Amino acid sequence: MRVSRPILVAVAAWLVVVAVGSTLVWAVISRAGDGVVSADSPASSAQPTGSPTTRPTITRRTWQGVGGTVAVTCRGTSVSLDSAQPDSGFTIEVHERGPQRVEVRFEGRDDESDDKSRVRAGCAGGLPVFEVDTD
Repeated sequence: MRVSRPILVAVAAWLVVVAVGSTLVWAVISRAGDGVVSADSPASSAQPTGSPTTRPTITRRTWQGVGGTVAVTCRGTSVSLDSAQPDSGFTIEVHERGPQRVEVRFEGRDDESDDKSRVRAGCAGGLPVFEVDTD
């Protein structure tokens, strides 16, 4: 089988165009990727000067004890109440929801129990810390 010269020239030209085009596309994508920084990487030098932008650590913890359950989240130094659920036979009062402090009180119903709990939560080092008083 003999292939004519014009066909060979056309195939060779096509291969050159594909090779050059692929190289150019690779170069453009590579250059564009040089300025991209992953979310876990330190701040890029392209950001404005001054203090770097940092996201506060978000940590959630739950306390469970006499009267019920309290879940809070710390975002840096700010605390917020996520949920508070009394156990059966207890009432609940939410006194503070954040951002400085969370305070929830559980009290046993008079006819069932005299148990009481006062749960306070705040953030220390970005972590929720509970302080509980029970009677």
